[in-house]
Amino acid sequence: MERAEAIARLTEVGDVVRARGATSLWLFGATARDEATAGSDLDLFIDYDPAKKFSLVDLVGLEESIESRLGTRVDLPTRDSLHPRLRDDIVRSAVRVL
Repeated sequence: MERAEAIARLTEVGDVVRARGATSLWLFGATARDEATAGSDLDLFIDYDPAKKFSLVDLVGLEESIESRLGTRVDLPTRDSLHPRLRDDIVRSAVRVL
């Protein structure tokens, strides 16, 4: 999936993302760089309001909802759960979708 298509399709599921408790959604990786192949998944991460309840169950449910609506595999960690050695590079290269 090309970056522009991914952003457009992810924007369409913004209601689901926010309803599940995320405050922002970011695209990174091959699709963000417009280097995705047919077998590529979507690498995303979210931010959420730490003052509100947000659990692993919420995260998995959100990931499954996005996958179902887009018909493609999704990796969806939170910003805080990105690998510490990679986090800065990922955040720097990420494209904000919501």
